[in-house]
Amino acid sequence: MNDLKKLFEQAQGGTLPPDFDQWAIANDFGRTVAHEAASEGHLPPDFDEWGIADATGWTVAHEAASEGHLPPDFDQWELSGESSWTVAHVAASNGHLPPDFDEWGIANDYGRTVAHVAASYGHLPPDFDRWALATNHGITVRDVYNYCRIPNE
Repeated sequence: MNDLKKLFEQAQGGTLPPDFDQWAIANDFGRTVAHEAASEGHLPPDFDEWGIADATGWTVAHEAASEGHLPPDFDQWELSGESSWTVAHVAASNGHLPPDFDEWGIANDYGRTVAHVAASYGHLPPDFDRWALATNHGITVRDVYNYCRIPNE
């Protein structure tokens, strides 16, 4: 087995050495060791290289957010990748925002806020109250919520 394959298996399995620090090593597809570890929730507690991007611009933070593996004290919600979606947008689309999240107005390049994304995927908290947040085209969170809500049958 080659060294790179072994590193990726260790990252996936959470068995990298405690002093491992070569998170940006990438495979032929541009995926890094850090992305592999983040996808399985195996980044160390003191990990701070959230901006490492793969070949598509997807950061380690985006990977962790998509899988629900961001640490409780994560604070880089506005970090964005190639698609202009921030880490908060990714977490919102997958239902992985923390209960005390309050940065609903973070917007992508088109003005679509985290709240718009959470509304479109059915992940707004019950006490949400920022219905008037609007995109660059005037579409409010309430508009998205009403459009995406499935009526009771």
